[in-house]
Amino acid sequence: MPNEPSPNAGEQAYERYNLLKEYRPENDIPGDDLLPHDTRITQSLSEPGDESEARRATGAEDTTEPLPDVPDADAIQKDSPVDPSAPDPDAMHGTDLLNGYDGDDSE
Repeated sequence: MPNEPSPNAGEQAYERYNLLKEYRPENDIPGDDLLPHDTRITQSLSEPGDESEARRATGAEDTTEPLPDVPDADAIQKDSPVDPSAPDPDAMHGTDLLNGYDGDDSE
């Protein structure tokens, strides 16, 4: 009906509840994935020997090289200019800016 008022937020939530309360198998968790309610899942690190044994079994060699040491910029050129694309270390950002912090610690 054109003169009927639009539903308010409570009526919309109740309507969504009625639509979603029905059981739908496609929304169900597969039985293989179900775990008892008190089950704790932890991830552990593999033993160091497992990876090297797997490489030997496949014939792969360890070709990774250590990362090179990067010298200090002042050791290369004293008082070299700062990269212009580097972020300003004195700039306020993130949570401070969102919370209205203006950098004044005198309060």
